[in-house]
Amino acid sequence: MEYYHLRTFVAVAEEEHLTRAAERLNASLPAVSAHIRGLEDELGVALFSRTPKGMRLTAEGRALLGEARAALSSVEAVRQRAGALRQDVVGVVRIGLNNEAVRMRVPELLTVMTRRHPGVELHLVNSSSPRILDNMRLGKLDIGFVYDNIIEPGHDMVAVPLEEVPMAVVGPTSWAERVCEAGWDELAGLPWVWFSDRCPFQYLLEASFSCRGLPLNKVMVGDNDATLRTLVAAGVGLTLLRRDDALDARAAGEVCLWREAGMTLGLALVYRRERAADRLIAAVSSAVAEVWGLPNRQR
Repeated sequence: MEYYHLRTFVAVAEEEHLTRAAERLNASLPAVSAHIRGLEDELGVALFSRTPKGMRLTAEGRALLGEARAALSSVEAVRQRAGALRQDVVGVVRIGLNNEAVRMRVPELLTVMTRRHPGVELHLVNSSSPRILDNMRLGKLDIGFVYDNIIEPGHDMVAVPLEEVPMAVVGPTSWAERVCEAGWDELAGLPWVWFSDRCPFQYLLEASFSCRGLPLNKVMVGDNDATLRTLVAAGVGLTLLRRDDALDARAAGEVCLWREAGMTLGLALVYRRERAADRLIAAVSSAVAEVWGLPNRQR
């Protein structure tokens, strides 16, 4: 039994006429007749009685009509679902976060993705900007949020700029008189709590001081923001924090802030250039652009 057998059976039953059924199915009259004969032969029952006025369902035909319609509906449901799947994006996307999920607007991103692409599962991985880039190149992450000053010229990444993140130099509260109103040269001479290799904060500070010909006095290295903040609060030296983190630390009585402002780090969404046409990547990057209120810019 084929799909066309059932489709012809239902059409003839509803039209009660072979010619009208053939027109409805855009088929020839001999083909419609052959479909009905073939189905009756396979089922071993007469489905119609032929009368001068047309085709009338037999008792057996009436008993089977509902089942035939249900079978056709099931086939159509499969076709519609397949069509939907061709339009939907389905799969897992591993996203690297270089800061807290709330700061990366992940709750809003989840809302947009659930609305647009319910078949996409997001896996969130907290890491640092350098590690996120490394893990994307290794295939361990698909897309991520990073500070863009560590992306080298001629890079293999697409970077979608999101915002400029204000930064602040902080020092121990006991150093407030020495730090708050200090000049660049005075600041350079104070002890600094430094950063792990390839840290965006390191690159920003080095660029800011080296352009003024000022070397920095690095006395200790910390590998994350919480450690840096703790070391500064303990009186070890100065460091650089996101301004929102610095304001929180000052409110807690842990640090003082240098008066100067203006240093920023560019936050970007990045993914490998070779995956630019990947539907999963396109779905996430488009959703991020909506959440951040930006066009899907690239550089």
